[in-house]
Amino acid sequence: MRRVRVVLLVKAEVMCRDEDRKLLKRLGFSVDTWGEVVVVFLEEKGNSVISVMPLGLKLLENCSLSGRLFRGSRIYDYILNTGVRELKCKICISEDPLLFYAAVYEKKKVTKVFKKSLCPRSYCSVCLSGSCIFSLAREEDVITLELHVDRVVIRRALPKVFTRASAALIEALVWLTKVPYMSCEEVEKVVEWVELLKTSVYRSSQQKVFKELADEIFSKTIELVKNVEDSRCRPRDKNV
Repeated sequence: MRRVRVVLLVKAEVMCRDEDRKLLKRLGFSVDTWGEVVVVFLEEKGNSVISVMPLGLKLLENCSLSGRLFRGSRIYDYILNTGVRELKCKICISEDPLLFYAAVYEKKKVTKVFKKSLCPRSYCSVCLSGSCIFSLAREEDVITLELHVDRVVIRRALPKVFTRASAALIEALVWLTKVPYMSCEEVEKVVEWVELLKTSVYRSSQQKVFKELADEIFSKTIELVKNVEDSRCRPRDKNV
């Protein structure tokens, strides 16, 4: 059986060590670019999964990671309703767009997998685990998340090559999940953007599953944009 290599990192309150920061950088995190991952939020007592979601994270100066949770997400509502300010969490790092799609549209399936394994090999190349600390900025409808990393589990020693198809699919999913929170002016352009990303997938890959995923994301984008436009963006008949 292949060994899982485990690396311990210092808590963020402690002085940041060069090797810890270098490791996070090697995993692709930086201070100026959002790194897209899938986050699994867990109850502080026990390992029950509260929520699974894609999220962008940036590297902070103290060897921790920072992200933003927006109004409308399940974890945002959970934090407001319970008043919790810290939860255990796992960060799944992968270049596989199927993981990100599943984290949005197949949450029950992903939740079951993470309940059984600290870092499921079928989904993750690397997993981080630690504590997520939250702070609320009510005027912006945003909760800031800071992840203090305790442990890194490397499931695959050899990383996969970067592909345009994978990048385009993940970018398309990011735009799709942003639609409910966009201004009406931005919503009008989303279908065009996602269609361009779909074209990029078709041009850069012959994999049937990638093409099917691109088609599915494009279809869901059209449907969601129409619902948003009908509900809050189109002028209503004053006589109605």
